[in-house]
Amino acid sequence: MCCGRLVLIRFRKENGNGNGGNTLEPRRVVLYVDSELADWLTFNTELEWEHGGVPDGGPDGGVSVEQAFLDTKLSRAFNLKAGVMLVPVGAINPYHEPTNFNSTTRPQLDQIIIPSTWSEMGAGIHGELGDRVNYQLLALTGLDGSKFAADNGIREGRQSFSPKDSNRNFAIAGRLEVRPITNLYTNFSFHSANSAPSGKPTAYTTVAAFDGKYSIGDFDIAGEYAHVYQDNPAVLSDEIGHNMSGYWVEGGYHVMPKVLKKGKLADADAVIFARWSEFDTQQGSIANPSKASGRFDRNYTTFGLAFKPTTTMVVKADYQFYGDKRSAGETALDNDKFQVTLGFVF
Repeated sequence: MCCGRLVLIRFRKENGNGNGGNTLEPRRVVLYVDSELADWLTFNTELEWEHGGVPDGGPDGGVSVEQAFLDTKLSRAFNLKAGVMLVPVGAINPYHEPTNFNSTTRPQLDQIIIPSTWSEMGAGIHGELGDRVNYQLLALTGLDGSKFAADNGIREGRQSFSPKDSNRNFAIAGRLEVRPITNLYTNFSFHSANSAPSGKPTAYTTVAAFDGKYSIGDFDIAGEYAHVYQDNPAVLSDEIGHNMSGYWVEGGYHVMPKVLKKGKLADADAVIFARWSEFDTQQGSIANPSKASGRFDRNYTTFGLAFKPTTTMVVKADYQFYGDKRSAGETALDNDKFQVTLGFVF
C-alpha cells in the first residue's frame, strides 16, 4: 500500500532558532508496487518523492527507494525475504503510513531515537506462530555511527540504499508481535551491530523498543519506550553518551457519532487525542563535557483531532508544545507549532 502526506499549513512559534513562521509543504508521496512473480514469490517496492523530488524540491527534496525486496510464501510459520526492507523496530517504522497514527507528524521519538522511516539492505525470515504471535529476524546493514549527534540522535546514521556498508559488521534485527488478549497489541523489537567506521575500534550500538496499544470501547491507549545503548560512544562522537532513551504515551477517544456514519461517511472515524513524550540523546558522560546541554533533554505535549472520512484518507490538526532543560541563553532545538495535514493511502 502506498501513501502520501501534505502539510497543508504549519505555524511555528518563533524560538530564535530560525524555524518560526508559516509554511506549506508537500511532504511526501510514495508509490508502492506489489508484483506477484509466482504464487509463492512477490516483489515489493516503495519509491518515495519528498518535497516534490529534485531539483524542484530544493535542498530537502529527493527521490529514494524506501523498500525493494523479494518475499517468499513458503508456509505460515516460515518465510524468507531479501532486499531493501523496513527495519522492524518501534511502533511507527513498520507501520508509518499516515492513516496509522493520529498526529500530523510521526512522534519525535520515532524520528530521532528510532529514525523512521528506516530501511536497510539485508535478508531474513518471518512468519506467524499461531493466531497471536508474529515474528521477524533479519540480517541487515548496520548504522554509520560517525554521523550520530546529540541533536538528531542516530537518525543520520541510516545507510538505507548506500552502495556499501560503512562498517565491518552486519546488524541483527528482530521483532516479536504478541496479541495476548483481544484488542491488546504488544511488540518487542531490537537492532544491534558495530556502528564504527572501518579502521576504528569497535563501537556496538543496540536499539531496543517496546510498544503497545489497547482499545476498550471508544477509548485507545498506546505507548512506546525506546533505548539506544552504545558501548564505546567516544569512537563515534564526542557529544553523545552511552545511552539515549525516551518514551511517549497517548490516549485517544473516538468521537464520530454513529448517526453520522452512513452514506459517504459509512466508514468515517474521528479521534481526539493527547500525547506526552520525552527523550534524552545525551545520557551518561560524554567525551567533550563542554558539549553537554540540557537542550538535548526534550519533551513534547501534543493534542489534536484526526478525522477519516474513509479508511484511506485522514485530515489531521494538532498543536504541539515543546520543552527542554536548556540553560538560559541557549538556542531551542524546536518550536511550539500548530499543523494541519492531509494524509492518504492508495
